[in-house]
Amino acid sequence: MYIDLHNHLLPGVDDGAAKISQTLRGLETAVNENVGVLCFTPHIWEGRFPNEPGKLREVFERVKEAAASLPIELHLGSEVFYSNGLAEEHMKGAYIPIGKKKRFLLVELSTSVMPRGVANGLYRLMLQGVEPVLAHPERYLYVQKDPKCLLELAQAQVPMQVTTQSVTGAFGSAAQKAAMKLLDLGLISFIASDAHNPETRPFVFREAVRIINRKYGHTTARLLAIDNPRRVLEGDNLLPVPGKGGKRSAFQ
Repeated sequence: MYIDLHNHLLPGVDDGAAKISQTLRGLETAVNENVGVLCFTPHIWEGRFPNEPGKLREVFERVKEAAASLPIELHLGSEVFYSNGLAEEHMKGAYIPIGKKKRFLLVELSTSVMPRGVANGLYRLMLQGVEPVLAHPERYLYVQKDPKCLLELAQAQVPMQVTTQSVTGAFGSAAQKAAMKLLDLGLISFIASDAHNPETRPFVFREAVRIINRKYGHTTARLLAIDNPRRVLEGDNLLPVPGKGGKRSAFQ
């Protein structure tokens, strides 16, 4: 069973599912896509989605109760929009890291321009014992232009997540090309759906895994869809994922 660590199906809190009925349909779709474990990651984004962890946990508990009959294990995290004060806000308890040990935090960067000093900002977070996970870098314009611009972050041991719909081409050829290049370079630690609703932003896990399995082999597909996501939840060290032709990346 696959493990999905990035989606916006928690209802009524961001640009994802609007109502709990849509959440439940989304979870049913996830089960059909062979997803057995799912972590909701609602946006926490000052000025746009100023969600508070306490409120998110209340909504999560209601969803867990409503979804109790579905064969899927549910967790709660968050997707945080990067700012220079990321580490300081984390110290205040403003975010929800992923997993039992709260070791990993999903971080989204600006789509158009690489933030100045981002490596230093993420390093300050790591000094607090929290590892930032870079969300969907293949969809950033500067990464599409030059995927190797992420090598500094990879060398700093920042794991990265690619979106299933980027792998399948549903987000367009530029995102797909960047996703495959990042996978070729061995920079990606796991895949996730970034699903928002079952109608227009679904899971497509099966197809993404099939594509990865065909191009990179079963071991890589399992690392990306099962083994490393499980390690995130357990708070364990992530395993390096070989790139094209077994290429070893800077993330080791």
